[in-house]
This record gives sequence, structure tokens and C-alpha cells, in this order.
Amino acid sequence: MEAHALRASIPEARFQPLPSGLKKALCIRDILTSYFFLFTLILLWMIELRSIYKTFLSNGARALEGADFDLRQGEIHAVFGENGAGKSTLMHILAGFEQPDSGKIIVDGKNRRFLLPADAISLGISMVRQRPELCRGMRVWEACVLGAEARRGPFFSKRASRDTVSRLSREWGFELPVDAQSDSLDAAGRQKAAVLAALLRGARVIIFDEPTAVLNQTESEKIFALVKRLAAAGISVVIISHKLDETLALSQRVSVFRKGIRAAVLDKHEFNVQKIIALMFGQDAAAASVTTAAGGADIGGMGMSGEVSEKQDCAAQDIALTAEELSMTRSLYPALRSLNMELSGGIIYGLAGVRESGTEALLLTLAGFLKPNAGRIMVGNRLIFNGEGKNDRDKNAPAVNGATSFRKAGGVYLGMNSGPAIMVYDKELSIHDNMAIHAHRRFPHPNRLLAGMGLLDSGRLREWTRALMLKAGISGPPSAKAGSLSGGMLQRLLTARELSENAVVILMSEPGWGLDVQRRRELYLMLENESKAGKAVMLFLSDLNDLLEVSGEIFVMSNGGISLNLKGGILRRIGITAAKAKINAAMCGAAV
Repeated sequence: MEAHALRASIPEARFQPLPSGLKKALCIRDILTSYFFLFTLILLWMIELRSIYKTFLSNGARALEGADFDLRQGEIHAVFGENGAGKSTLMHILAGFEQPDSGKIIVDGKNRRFLLPADAISLGISMVRQRPELCRGMRVWEACVLGAEARRGPFFSKRASRDTVSRLSREWGFELPVDAQSDSLDAAGRQKAAVLAALLRGARVIIFDEPTAVLNQTESEKIFALVKRLAAAGISVVIISHKLDETLALSQRVSVFRKGIRAAVLDKHEFNVQKIIALMFGQDAAAASVTTAAGGADIGGMGMSGEVSEKQDCAAQDIALTAEELSMTRSLYPALRSLNMELSGGIIYGLAGVRESGTEALLLTLAGFLKPNAGRIMVGNRLIFNGEGKNDRDKNAPAVNGATSFRKAGGVYLGMNSGPAIMVYDKELSIHDNMAIHAHRRFPHPNRLLAGMGLLDSGRLREWTRALMLKAGISGPPSAKAGSLSGGMLQRLLTARELSENAVVILMSEPGWGLDVQRRRELYLMLENESKAGKAVMLFLSDLNDLLEVSGEIFVMSNGGISLNLKGGILRRIGITAAKAKINAAMCGAAV
């Protein structure tokens, strides 16, 4: 009886009402737990872009078709996609450079609207663009603090602003010359200055657009180390890139875009080069892509199987360009020191070297944009430069110095990584006008009187522009502004324009800049056809894999001169591994 009574009392005791004080405490605990969970979720899931649509009115192109994106705190997130897939447009929307037609931008759990980059910066979102532009004429520290100057009371404090920039530069290992002119910084230096400017403004998210497109291996590794430090400090990093191998090694997650939408988002354990290529281009492109060793995949290095390409077997033809004892000294460029070089038609020449070695300075000097101090430059049989900067006075010498002489003699130069001093296009002009800049003399008006007055045959010029746009795979009207094109589209269009010239020698700096894998392959095939037509082609490429694949002969620069010349036969005999070792050693000035 007692046992029965005890058993009967258990359920009753189990479900007795709680004291009111304890009940309130548990309720408060549950509420706090819920808020803590929500707060943690917001921190983890910092940013969401939902169903973003964007159409450019200038050419009617639909860039985004309901694209999504999300970003976590402190993660490194890669963004891949072919040219025109919408990845850069979406990131420009996140950074406030563009506004969506519709969709939601959610930051820290709240809907946001960015009308200007300043709106995004105020929430800690900054973008380091493909070519960071600092205010010219300012010192580095001035360009970094512009708009965010330190104050002492109601006044700006130059000393405090400079000290802040200098301190941050040291703390982050940037080693920037804060008192130097901003114009003097190279590509890597400008990127570091742009990152420093973002950190000064309290950046929580930094978007890098093709951060290593024009950097050599050493400079790229410094940027990678910086990205890791940013993530370790809790700053989220987004990397837009076409270089899959190096970007995958850095990233925790990947978003792949295709035709204006996010095709997939992958975690680290799901990374697979072939899968990503299939998502970017389709299964056919994945099947045709190069299969490389695990951990060393480089889809940009067109067929790196341990053997150097044997495409360059055609015999050298006439001498297309000669440089003799070429010397050049300019404050913003590395010096050239008694450099000698000879280029023959029918060969693609590769140019390798760190930026401080003078690679860019050489190409700009050969193309006439920089005036040498001494030496001779000839294109074909025409003397472009002789001695102290005066052209030869014979009948074959062009009448004008510099870049005009180079072009008239049959030279073509395209430098997509050049600074503001070399303007290959004007984004405010129409596509038609940008194409006509170098070709207006080809299309004089059919009426001789009107042609004598400088009028052009606008119909033929328009047809020629449309043909170039078709060749570059660009739709839309020629009247659209060049600035409405993506970086990759613009690169293809300018390349098509330059290669339409009746050239003897073609000089290019980073011709694959901004191009996806497939487009780079097409470009290199196009350049191979140009060389087979008897033209001399010289390419500066920071990617050694691409350089070895496309080149029939390689010049390596160090300290303003040629430290190594590898001809095609040697390249094929020693193979890629030994060739890369020799090139790397020669770039550092070591004997090889």
C-alpha cells in the first residue's frame, strides 16, 4: 500500500509547477540563448546578396540574372567565372560602384542600399580593384588618408595622419615608402596602398579583383601572405580571379558564376579543378582542359606536362627589330643598361623578369613611350632612334619621334598592365571611337576633296568596328561606351584592334590579363598565327607556365640587362623543370 502510494506520487511530483522566480529565470535564459545564437549567426553570416539582377542600359547587356552570394566573417572566399559571367559586376554592387535593378543586399542582418562606394565603406566593405589608382601628385601617405585624415580638434593633423599610415604600414609588413610620390609605386605597391587605405577606414571586408594578374611570383606570394594575415585578423576577403590553382590554395570556399547566376558554392573539401571548369564553361571545356598533378594544377598554363611546347618550329625570317647598346634612365622606371636584343620574324619571344629588372621599361622604350639616353632602335630597316634622341636624317627615317615612329615603321604595342601614362583606350569614348583611334587613316572619305579636309568614310569605319567586335565576341552597338565592357571583353577588343594593324613586330605586356582560360588559349593561338605570318612577337608574362608554353625563345632580364637567352632548341632539350630553374636563377641575377 505504501509502495503503491509512492509510485502514484511520482508523476504528480514530476509535474509540479515551478516557482515563479525560477520560471522567470529560465525564460530569461532561453531568450538570452536565442539572442546569442542569432548574434552568432549574424557574425558568421556577415553578408548576403539575394536575387540580384543587373542590366547595363548603355548596351542592353543583362549581367546578372538573380545572382546570390554569401560571405562569412574571417573567411577567404574565391569567386570564379568566365568573362561576362557577372562575378565582377556582383562584387562592384557589393562595393557600391554599381546599383542593382532589384534584389537584396543584407549586411549584419539588415537590408542595405549602396548608392556610392562611400556607403559600402561606411559599413566596412572596400574593394581593391584590378588597377588601384592613387591620386597623382600626392605622397603615398596623403593618398592613403585622403578623406579620412586624422584631426586635432577642428583641424586636420598632417603629422598624426602620416604617423598613422607609417605605423599601419609597419604593423602589416607593407614596407611602403610613405613619403614617396604615389606615382612611383609599382603594381604591388599600389595594391598594398589600397589595402592600407581600406584598413584606415575600418574595413571588415576587402574584395580583391584579380590581385595577381600583373604580378610576378615573388610579388604574388607577398599578396598571398597579406591575404592570410587579413583573414587571421577576422577580416573577410573575397578574391575574384581566373588563376584557379593559386586561389584555391588560399580559399576556404568558392562561388562559381555562369551566365549571370551563381552556379555553385563549394567548401574546401569539395575543391576540384575539373569540376570548377565544368561549372564555369560546361562539360566540353572540362574534358578539353589539361589534367595536371594533384596539388599543382594550373589551368592557365596551357598544357604543362613537363615538356616545353614544340609549336615554334618555323624558321626565323628577316630581322624585325634590333636594339643596340640601349640605355635609359627615368625616375619612375628601372634603368636599362647597354642592352642588346634582336628579334626575327616568325618567332614568339618571351620576356621574363621581376618588375625591378626593367621588363616594362624595355617594352615602353622599344615602343617609343620612353626616350632612351643612348643606343639604337631599328624596326625592319627603319631607324627609330639613334644616339642622343635624334632620328636618322635619311629618306627612310620617320619624321616624328617616339610612339608615332614605332607605329609608322610597323610596330604594335599593347600593355594592359601599364600605368596611367600609357592610355590604350578612353572609357568615356564609344567603342567605335576607341577602335578608330589607331585606324582612321585607313578609311579616308571616297570624295578626294572631302578626304583632303580630313573627313572619313564613316560607313566603312563602322563596318570595320563591327567586324572587330564580332571577332572579339562582343555584342551590342558600337555606340556603347567602352567603360560599359568588362575587363576581359575590353582586353579582347583592344587586342583585336592592335592585331588588325599591318605589323612587323608586336610587343605585348600581360596580354592574358583579365582573360579566362578559354580566352587566353584563343589569344595565344591568335599570336601563334601572327608569328606564322612572319611577324615577330614579344610577350612579357609574369606567369612562367604560360611563358614557356607559348614562347619559341626567351629573354630573361636582370638589373636592366639581358641575363639569359634560352632559344627554342635548348628549351625543348632541357624541359620545363630545368627551364624554370634557369629562368628563376637568372631573374635573381645568378649565374646559369
